[in-house]
Amino acid sequence: MLSKVQHVHIFNSDGKYITDTRIRGRVFVSAIASKEGAIESAFSGPGACKGFEFFENEVNIVELGIKTAKSALLMLDAKECPSGKMPVIIGNGFGGVIFHEACGHSLEASSVSKNLSVFSNKLGTKIASDIVSAVDDGTIPGAWGSENVDDEGHKTHRNVLITKGVLTSYLIDSFNGRRMNCHENGASRRQS
Repeated sequence: MLSKVQHVHIFNSDGKYITDTRIRGRVFVSAIASKEGAIESAFSGPGACKGFEFFENEVNIVELGIKTAKSALLMLDAKECPSGKMPVIIGNGFGGVIFHEACGHSLEASSVSKNLSVFSNKLGTKIASDIVSAVDDGTIPGAWGSENVDDEGHKTHRNVLITKGVLTSYLIDSFNGRRMNCHENGASRRQS
């Protein structure tokens, strides 16, 4: 279990001074199973923008451990995944992480503004199936990745990025927004 409290102070050249407190809680469970020389593993790592109350009220560590161990055991008898072209269904939860890694980084203004993204200059263009809509919402209370303010001190927003397959917005920070002649939308992230 990990619980972290971060006190953030943001100063910028426009004279803005913002403070924020960011709280994160996460538990990591790993299981390894073996049978007849085969070894498989499973991992669970639920987290929230909450402190120790997350572990006390929302995560049953014993049940999570059992579920993770059962996943590792199930993998021991799993057949190889078929290859080839097939439909993919991405659900809530970890599906958001998959989408973020596959498309989210390419929707960030830091790559779009330099024409390094496959999505550069595609606003209003159909880029996906009609059934695909994508939202980056940094305002969901307690949700992993939600914040009061982004790393430039702007309030976070609910940003609709794709609507029925049409690219409608990017994740825009102030610096790259100026390059793109677009207004920031509370989606700035900085590593340090």
